[in-house]
Amino acid sequence: MNKTSKISVWQLFSVILLSRLLTLLTYTTFGLERMHNADFFASVLFCTTFVALFSIMVFIQSKLFPEKDMTDIAYIASPLLSKGVSVCYAFYFIFAALTTLVRLELFVSSIVFPDTDSTLFAVICIIAACYAATLGIEGIGRASVLSLAIFNAAFLFIVLTMADKIDFVNFSPIFFDGITPSLKAGLNSATRTVEVVMLTALLPKTKGKPMRIYTTWLLVFAVYKLILFFCTFGGLGDYALTQLFPVYAMSVLSEVGVFRRFDVLLTGVWILSAFIKISLLFYLQAELLQKSFKKSWRTGYILIAGALVLIVQIGMGGTFADYFFSTTLLTRTLFYAAFTLVLPGVVLLAAYRKGKKRHEKTA
Repeated sequence: MNKTSKISVWQLFSVILLSRLLTLLTYTTFGLERMHNADFFASVLFCTTFVALFSIMVFIQSKLFPEKDMTDIAYIASPLLSKGVSVCYAFYFIFAALTTLVRLELFVSSIVFPDTDSTLFAVICIIAACYAATLGIEGIGRASVLSLAIFNAAFLFIVLTMADKIDFVNFSPIFFDGITPSLKAGLNSATRTVEVVMLTALLPKTKGKPMRIYTTWLLVFAVYKLILFFCTFGGLGDYALTQLFPVYAMSVLSEVGVFRRFDVLLTGVWILSAFIKISLLFYLQAELLQKSFKKSWRTGYILIAGALVLIVQIGMGGTFADYFFSTTLLTRTLFYAAFTLVLPGVVLLAAYRKGKKRHEKTA
């Protein structure tokens, strides 16, 4: 695929919604601060607000440089800066792919194959993701649309079958311990929204007006979260917070008539969604690196990323998993802000000042 390949705004919507839903559905209470279940509803509002704030630089990028990613914009200021930016974002995307695999492998080893070594599963997942990444953004976009349709069908069935199991007695008083727990939960969720960083690379690869669909995505995702929390805590109450994967525990209860175990269908969609997300992350890091270094090495960059993820996960899986789930909220926030606000802010400012100087010289 050449670098002019583009996806539609609805394919972009499907890709980033599916990517973020995966993080939500595999949400785990492990390593998180406990709070009352009703506070999760308030956290949705705070999360949406925080994500919008973290997206400020993306909106500026779309306004000033709609056809350029951050590597292209950095090149306006300096080729050396462009190389540094491409390496930084490649690191972030590989790191995000690794955290996605860690969360998925934890789910698979705990729920799907609890008595089986999940190493082979991780190897197969990464090999398949590398292959899909080499096919380009169009293939990933089409796969995400199909996967989202399947997910929506499964999600709708689960919501409908959970309707008669909802008991309002299960909901705790909101803000029982004050507003702080909801604020922390909202910020924690926002810092796991890697799609904001993805968009800095996806903007020039999208036809139409991506920021309009991005706003739609943010609102739709908030609705998904509210519905999911309502079903989970309405059906399970505080018992959900004792489960490693609360959403899965809720989906196990879903059944209607002769149909049983909708959680099996949802599990399959989760694994497919993780595969698509990791593929996209591998593709994006390779696209950025080939602009600053050897263009002919695009497939090589994908394979190297896959190898790195496997080496870290298999070689030091326990160590990285402990780090991933035990890092403080402050550390995650600073790390996330560095890639959503600080780095793009520096790049946009440098490119703007360089462009302004050139204009003054030619005036």
